Amino acid sequence: MSATRLWRIGLALLFALAAPASAGAQAADDEVAVYKREVDKAFTAWLQALWPDAEAAGISRKTFDANIKGLKLNWTLPHLVLPDPAVPGGPPLPKALAPKPIHQPEFDVPANYFDKNTLSVLATTGRGKLGQWSEQLAAMQNRYGVPASIVVAIWGRESGFGKAEMPFDALSAIATQGYMGRRPEVFRQEVIAALKILEDGNATRAEMRSSWAGAMGYTQFLPSDFEKYAVDFDGDGRRDIWNSVPDALGSTGNSLHSQGWDGKQTWGYEVTLPKGFDCTEQGPDKARPIAEWVKLGIARVKDRPFPEDKLQDTAFLVLPAGLKGPAFLATNNFSVLKLYNNSDVYALFVGHVADMIAANAPAEFAGDWQPVERLPRERIQRFQEALVAKGHDVGNVDGLAGFKTRRTIGIEEQKLGLPLSCYPNKTVVDAVLKQVGAAAAQ
Repeated sequence: MSATRLWRIGLALLFALAAPASAGAQAADDEVAVYKREVDKAFTAWLQALWPDAEAAGISRKTFDANIKGLKLNWTLPHLVLPDPAVPGGPPLPKALAPKPIHQPEFDVPANYFDKNTLSVLATTGRGKLGQWSEQLAAMQNRYGVPASIVVAIWGRESGFGKAEMPFDALSAIATQGYMGRRPEVFRQEVIAALKILEDGNATRAEMRSSWAGAMGYTQFLPSDFEKYAVDFDGDGRRDIWNSVPDALGSTGNSLHSQGWDGKQTWGYEVTLPKGFDCTEQGPDKARPIAEWVKLGIARVKDRPFPEDKLQDTAFLVLPAGLKGPAFLATNNFSVLKLYNNSDVYALFVGHVADMIAANAPAEFAGDWQPVERLPRERIQRFQEALVAKGHDVGNVDGLAGFKTRRTIGIEEQKLGLPLSCYPNKTVVDAVLKQVGAAAAQ
């Protein structure tokens, strides 16, 4: 047999072997295309159904049509809850579109959130911004009672002082979240608020770039935050958090002030706990005067005393890594920071960077972050469900170890005779899941 004939036979075999795989891939692509087409149609109808609420909010038909017409779902956004089926009676969710878990740093191992180099860069740059915008920041602090260092720390954390790329069209990102995000009712209202920004001429559509969650501007406001808290701090007649640093900083100060910031208090103090301290005493609902915490053996780090005039201030214990990390006494201002981003480590990050900016403090905490186990989010969620079945209040059942979950872990560790940690670990998770599973089987 000639070499040419052998080559032709080999080529034919190659095509024959490749054909089924190619056909399978094409079928999968077709399945995705059909599914997306049905979802897109339903999304268009959902958008049009927003008109009565938009009209009631003072949005003109011209603004509505100009911005809703042709608006597309952004299928690349994380944390979407894709409809299954696409529409009632429609095609099912294709396997190729099954969501993949994406970690947010707020919900990761706490120590990973506090990279020394990142903290140092933000603090150094922040001190420069404090000088560059000293007049405007002083005016903001005087008007709202919020320290300039706190607002600058938020600016740095949220957008790298304006250098972070905002890759998404805000309206598309927000509408996508409203149609198939985790909090659709919340983001449905954000669509209306975004249209109101456009109606009032506070921004153009091109200026309204955002994060994947629809947060905009130097300090990352959702449209509803803009509606409630944005101010014209530079006096040019326009509330502009996208291009005006004074407007962004003033708006951030107004946001914190309006949500309860107390200008006479700090955000919190790093502390040391006495040996054998009960870590289930953490959380805002366990708040008490600082003087009482002192009686329980809690002290500020580095032998620094609490200010005498603050001993009667109310504070609560924050243990982001349970007993395996630094400890803090936090004031209500810490809770106000969490309204900006509902995460203990976020509020701690902002407070710590603000301290570094204002007092040239070191990047490191006095307490050490000890190694902790990193469990899959879905397993922690099953653990939370088991804890709820046992009658515990763990806060949100979402796979995230908030203070109520951490506190409940400590309660279960005490019952099981385990070493107290108040942080998710395989031993306590397995034990509780086994208990609840056995009870369900009876």
